[in-house]
Amino acid sequence: MKISIITNSFKRKVSLVERSLTHSLKLTNEYVKVTFIDQNKESLKLKKEITAHEHFLYSRASTTCVSEARNSASIPPDTEWIIFCDDDGYIDGDYIVLLESITKANPSLEIIAGSIIRDDTMDFYTPRHRIGGSLKSFRNSKLLMGSNFAVKYDTFKKLGGFDPNFGAGGYWGSGEETDFSWNAFFKKIPMEYFPELKVYHVKPHALGLLDNIKKSYKYGLGKGALVCKWLIFKKKPVVFIELIEMTFVPFILSITSILKLRPQDTLIYFSALIGRYTGLVKALSRKNKMEI
Repeated sequence: MKISIITNSFKRKVSLVERSLTHSLKLTNEYVKVTFIDQNKESLKLKKEITAHEHFLYSRASTTCVSEARNSASIPPDTEWIIFCDDDGYIDGDYIVLLESITKANPSLEIIAGSIIRDDTMDFYTPRHRIGGSLKSFRNSKLLMGSNFAVKYDTFKKLGGFDPNFGAGGYWGSGEETDFSWNAFFKKIPMEYFPELKVYHVKPHALGLLDNIKKSYKYGLGKGALVCKWLIFKKKPVVFIELIEMTFVPFILSITSILKLRPQDTLIYFSALIGRYTGLVKALSRKNKMEI
């Protein structure tokens, strides 16, 4: 199995980027390479043991959009699978061995999603990943997260990669991985979730309160626009499930935060809710900004 691990970076602490790349490079061999996409205005100054590694491939992207950067990755033409890992996360040491075992046991699979584990508590990043489920069901489609999934290279090209309107640096600022997952789901691409495939990630809401509120609102914009794209423009009725969830989950979490005397979390959740409906309404009037 010839594999390319892809990590892109924009305005991230060099120490986190180096941690991510160092762990990925530990997994390399003649069949496994690491591609780093540097989106920064000035090239990141990485440790020599990273840049000089025989299986390290460096490329630059003149875009702040994560989706465009990932779509433009320089990947060896004989690559069979690509793995996406965030620059503030790092891959578990058993990842490649487990992935090869999974693909041998499930040869029909074209997309494989793994779990995200907090690097501080070693617990699942989200309750969704803890509960798990099958990607054959639409309600589990968000188990696929951009910080940890593998896809056959030919399948990635067939799906057209990520929609550049979504994701950090894109017009809508988030939602690129869910959009990719829904695209694959509606095109009946065989995919599944395996929690044993782990990527460790910094804790959620690791920023200051104001930054977390802004981030929640921005991510909310993307979610609302995503629902508009698939429910309204692409006419997929099952996406109504997401409309219900994106409304009630932050509301319930806000109430729970009040009861737990955590008003700062309440502000974050309400910010997400406002962002979601702002994105939905905004997308309705900007169909030209959606990939249809």
